[in-house]
Amino acid sequence: MVGKVASWLVYGFRTFILRQEVPYLFGMVITDKCNLNCFYCESKNSGRYHFSFEQAKKTIQEAYARGHRSLYFTGGEPMVWEDDGHNLEELVRFARDIGFLEVFIFTNGTRPLSIANSNYIVTIDGPKDIHDKIRGNSYDVILRNVRNAVTKKVFASITFSRANAQHLRRFVEEVSDTKLFKGISFNLLTHWPEIVQTHGVSLEERKRLLDDIWRLKSEGYPIVLSRAAYKALRNNDWKRPIPQIELGTKDRIFQCCRDIDNPSVCAQCGYANCVEVSQMLSLKPSALWQVLRMVGTA
Repeated sequence: MVGKVASWLVYGFRTFILRQEVPYLFGMVITDKCNLNCFYCESKNSGRYHFSFEQAKKTIQEAYARGHRSLYFTGGEPMVWEDDGHNLEELVRFARDIGFLEVFIFTNGTRPLSIANSNYIVTIDGPKDIHDKIRGNSYDVILRNVRNAVTKKVFASITFSRANAQHLRRFVEEVSDTKLFKGISFNLLTHWPEIVQTHGVSLEERKRLLDDIWRLKSEGYPIVLSRAAYKALRNNDWKRPIPQIELGTKDRIFQCCRDIDNPSVCAQCGYANCVEVSQMLSLKPSALWQVLRMVGTA
C-alpha cells in the first residue's frame, strides 16, 4: 500500500506539477478468441489478434519501461487465452512481479474468476432477460462465477445500445441488488458510423441516457461516473486521443485505442472509463476522486 501511494505521488508530481504526459494505463488485446458472439464486437474470433507468451511478456515489460503502472487485458475473451501451455494467470503474476500496481481483466464472466491479484470488470448486457437474449443464457453462470470469485474486486460493465438502453434503471437496480459488485461502469456503443446508426443511440439519445445514468448515480447507486466525466461525455468535448493511454495488439501499439486512425469513430467515442481518465488528467476534482475511489476499492 505504501508503494502504491508513493507511486501515485510521484505520478501526480510529474503530471500536475511538471506537466509531463506520463504514461498511465496500458491495455492488451491478448486474444480475439471468444466463446460468445456479441453483435457489437468487431474483434471476436477474427484471427487477427493473439499474443504468444513470450511476445506478451515482452510487451508488458516494454509498457512498464515506458512508465505505465496500470494494466488491463481485453479481447476477445482474455480468460480463454493460452499459448503452449501458458495461461493468463502467468501474465498477471509476471506483471505484478515487475511492478504493475493495478491489473484489470475485462471478461464476459463465463469462466471462473480464479486469478488472484487482479481486478475484474465483468460485462453484463442488461437485466437477466435482456442479457440472455444478447449473450446466450449466460446471466446465471456469470453471477455464480462472480459469487465464487477469488476476489471481491469485481465491477460490472454494460455497453449501452438500442437493445438495452431502455432498461437502464432495471439493470442498475438488479445488479445492485445482487450485492456482488464494487461498482457499475458503462460504455456507449462505439463502432463504425453505420453500425452505430443501426444498433447504437443517437447523440441526442446519448444525452438523455447520460442524464438518466447521472440521476441514478445521484440516487446513490454505485455507478462509476464523476460529474466531470458526465459533462464531458454529454458535451462530447474532451481532448482525444489521450496520450497517457495505450492499447497494444501483437502488431501495433495504439495511442488511446484502435480507433485512433478512424476519426468518424473517435468523434462519437463512448468509452466512459477513458473519458474518466482524461478528466482526471485535466485536474477535475470529481474525476480525481472517482478514480482514486475505484483504485482504492479495487
